[in-house]
Amino acid sequence: MHDRSDQLADSRYLLLTTFGEDGTRQDSQIWVVPDGTALGVWTPAHSGEAERIRRHPRVLVGPCDAHGRPTGRPVPARARLCDPDDTARYRTSLINKYGLTALIVLARSRFRVGLAGTVGIRITLNELEQRLVGPEWQLPTTYCVN
Repeated sequence: MHDRSDQLADSRYLLLTTFGEDGTRQDSQIWVVPDGTALGVWTPAHSGEAERIRRHPRVLVGPCDAHGRPTGRPVPARARLCDPDDTARYRTSLINKYGLTALIVLARSRFRVGLAGTVGIRITLNELEQRLVGPEWQLPTTYCVN
């Protein structure tokens, strides 16, 4: 399960599928960086992705090419918007992974909307979340309080 998260973090682009109020799907091709056992992405704070995640944290993620065409099977995940410190960490990770291209994109974004105009999104794969938390504990049938 952890391997799937690593594979997605290593891919050049991530296809992020968010859902609207009426359940309509919206796909976004986006850069991705690793964040421990999760994935990190970066987007404008008032983008469609961020607004939809604020309302519905369930998403689908999968690898894609530079044109947003899927190159693998999407998996269910849960997304949450990050605080300014995690967002700053994602910006640094983007520069480390994508180099000069990310540096230019981030500089343009900072000039246009400032640091508060963007937000990081932390994505945890559902299969990993289930593995870490496990099934709900139930009292064994052979349990004895003594």
